[in-house]
Amino acid sequence: MAADELNRLVARLNLLLFCFLASAALSALLPLVWHDKLFIDGLTIIRSQPRLEWFGNSYGAAAYLLHPLLRMLAALGVRLDDYGLGYTDDLVLANMVFGVMFLAGIASFALRWRLRADAGNMALFFVFVTLLSPFFFCISKELIPFAIMCAAVGLYRCGMLGVRGCALAYAAAMALCGLYFRVYYLAYAAIFLYNFALWRHRGLWIAGCLAMALLLILFHQRLPLDLLTQGRAGYLEGVSASRIEYYFDDGQALGFVANRTLTFGMLLLPLNLLLVSPAYAPFIALQILLTARLWRVWRHPCSSMQALAASAVLSFSMVAALFEPDFGSYFRHKVGILLFMLMLVVRFEWHRDKAA
Repeated sequence: MAADELNRLVARLNLLLFCFLASAALSALLPLVWHDKLFIDGLTIIRSQPRLEWFGNSYGAAAYLLHPLLRMLAALGVRLDDYGLGYTDDLVLANMVFGVMFLAGIASFALRWRLRADAGNMALFFVFVTLLSPFFFCISKELIPFAIMCAAVGLYRCGMLGVRGCALAYAAAMALCGLYFRVYYLAYAAIFLYNFALWRHRGLWIAGCLAMALLLILFHQRLPLDLLTQGRAGYLEGVSASRIEYYFDDGQALGFVANRTLTFGMLLLPLNLLLVSPAYAPFIALQILLTARLWRVWRHPCSSMQALAASAVLSFSMVAALFEPDFGSYFRHKVGILLFMLMLVVRFEWHRDKAA
């Protein structure tokens, strides 16, 4: 191995170790001030009856899929019955297990795709991973879509799938999650394929979006709108700081579409959160950078894999505009597409741009 290549590898390994330590430290300290809201999903999963059924409760499905991992924690003596209700060693240990699983996927991705080892690029990687770490250093449903994303990207990296094959495999797996886990992943899978197919055809993409908005208006009364709130934690009703406010009558077709359109804009540029609290500034900066990168990839030619990543990130925001009632959920669920976000904002030295 050449000296320069060895130095770059050492730099990547040092960064990954630094990310691990910083993420673990941040996530261990954060429960002291924010445990009640951050860990409610994990407690709900633990208390839910594990069951996997069509269009069932997402917490029951998550409890079913994560049951082996939760049983392993219990076998190691980690108590989970009061998870998130207080700052305990068991809380930290459970969070560490889930955080390490996420970081293992992120580290494998960064090493195999050869994270470019210059200061600015590595700092950007560090900020993205560490800032979002409180959302994956916990018992989280997002481990499931994250694992699907890692598998799809890994199959592409190993040469077993081309770009289109990766997109189809990812969409199919997310659609399956929509049937058994979260129903809006069905919409996510469809919108993702739509965005990926028309990424280089902006005129057709815009026309299609207008057509979909018209269909929403025409068939508004026939939409299964009760599925929008299915499986959501009850605490969201009490969230006021980051809750998304609707300005139009959501019971009317035009108001429904107008509210979602405005929400989509706010998710891409959440500047209004600064009026709520300066504490949101890092997440606002993260989202503005991500939106800027999306806009750049939209306007300028890009590799097919970057188009796939951009399609996934854009689709996530579009579906969140339909289904998410607050900014907190929007940012927390982003860890399920973290590798796609990194593809947009961080530079890597490995490239393979196959069309099939």
